[in-house]
Amino acid sequence: MDRERAIDLAEHLLRNLDDGQETWPLSLVTAVYVFGSFARGALTPGDLDIDIEKTSDEQWSTHFVRSLSAGRDPFIPLRKALATGRRGYQFVVQYQDMVGRDFEMTLLWKRGDTLDAAMKRLHAIQIDPAAGRAERDSMLPEFEGIDDWIPRPYRESLSAAVGSGAIRIERLVLPDSQVASPVAARHIQRRWKPTSPLLRAASAVVGYWEQRGIDPGQGHLHGTDIRDQETPYFANFNWSHFRAIPHCLAECGGAEWLEVVHPTRNGALDCLCIIPLDRKKVKKLRW
Repeated sequence: MDRERAIDLAEHLLRNLDDGQETWPLSLVTAVYVFGSFARGALTPGDLDIDIEKTSDEQWSTHFVRSLSAGRDPFIPLRKALATGRRGYQFVVQYQDMVGRDFEMTLLWKRGDTLDAAMKRLHAIQIDPAAGRAERDSMLPEFEGIDDWIPRPYRESLSAAVGSGAIRIERLVLPDSQVASPVAARHIQRRWKPTSPLLRAASAVVGYWEQRGIDPGQGHLHGTDIRDQETPYFANFNWSHFRAIPHCLAECGGAEWLEVVHPTRNGALDCLCIIPLDRKKVKKLRW
């Protein structure tokens, strides 16, 4: 997109945030940062990278638990309230809080700011014609062609973990599959509608496990155990449980984490398989 459209998207988000400060879930937002190529001044950023910092309340805690139990992304209401139907945003939640101040981000809004103050910060970001669309040091060969579906901070964390020898990443394209296991089939049918891209992704994941001789009852699928409570095989969609990856691989005996980066009804089911190489190093990861 061109920079003018990105600025329009940022202004749209800030107005929604200003209008909705007394309305849940926007009432939970404590700060909004912009990062990536737009923040560096690029004339044609790939999208508008936004980090949302938030607090929690009882309603959020209940919503979060229910969402995870159903395998849904708990942050959907927050993103919808900020974007209100506009496309072109790449959201991450609480990434600044997670990685600390070493990660380069530009503050747009913090709780207590006026809309005017936030707009001034936005328009104070300097244009840099030399700024590229994306920094290549946040890329791995496995990300090529699917990087639009992997938020840049997640690429940063994954790339660093690979570089440290903590994990290995393999790129897969999962074929459509019929699930043989009655337990897994009932689990999938209970959770998703026949037309849902998540049902297609879940069936492909389970079929991949079965093809390899893995009992899907040992799988933890998009936030929920299929059968067993101790599950060495993890799978997820759309990065909704990204922060749980180190814990699952280091503390829960995880053999692998399959991430279907962008489930679709008809397109390719691109998948990254994250495999622990050194559990001590994985345990130290803070995502």
